[in-house]
Amino acid sequence: MDTVLSASFPDLAHLLGAYLNQDFDVYGPTIGDAVRAFVDDDLSDHIAAARSDIQRFLALHVGALDAELTRLDPGHAHPPGMPALDYLLWLDRTLADSLAIKSAQGRAAG
Repeated sequence: MDTVLSASFPDLAHLLGAYLNQDFDVYGPTIGDAVRAFVDDDLSDHIAAARSDIQRFLALHVGALDAELTRLDPGHAHPPGMPALDYLLWLDRTLADSLAIKSAQGRAAG
């Protein structure tokens, strides 16, 4: 993991390093299960910050997304053959959907 890059994108680096690593399947059989575990475990502010990191990462590394994502976290779980752009867009969408569900459940409970 590149420490300078991870310091620039701390919430994305945390998500990749702590949940979307080679052991992602401790949360379930799919990478999506690991994303949902992150949403369940973290505060909404951290989830929003991870989404912000994704957007900034996409904007800053548009020409070299695959290489820069690998530099950020070489061991991150990534579907084979899926380009970094598609992966990061999927990750952002999954976080947004999961956060919306979490917010709705909080409103229903409260």
